[in-house]
Amino acid sequence: MSNWLWSNQRNDLALLLQSESADSLQVSIQPSAKIGTSVFLDHATGIIVGAFVEIGDEVTILQNVTIGRKDTRAGRAPRIGRGALLSTGATLLGDIGVGDFAKVGAGAVVTIDVPAGCTAVGVPARLINCPEEAVSA
Repeated sequence: MSNWLWSNQRNDLALLLQSESADSLQVSIQPSAKIGTSVFLDHATGIIVGAFVEIGDEVTILQNVTIGRKDTRAGRAPRIGRGALLSTGATLLGDIGVGDFAKVGAGAVVTIDVPAGCTAVGVPARLINCPEEAVSA
């Protein structure tokens, strides 16, 4: 609802609704964030989705995940691909992309792109289990 208000230039009302929702539900999603269908917020506690973040379809987000920008320039927010998994306590910051069906491990701090199918773990995040490129015969 707050995204619809934001998209229709009702910014004050959108931010008020977002603030009230965050207080009662412990989930803060900025109204300018674009969220796909079938996004699963498991336990829905302590989740923060910042301004201009884009989340694809069928993404799973566990508790205490933060997704946001490093600076205030529009369009510099994370983009999460279809079917991605963001594990407990993960932090994604900056102008980065998380590819389709990629995974971010618990507690990881991601400031780099995570290619499709890869897993990012650690602080700072490093890539593991990336699918190998097809080799021609």
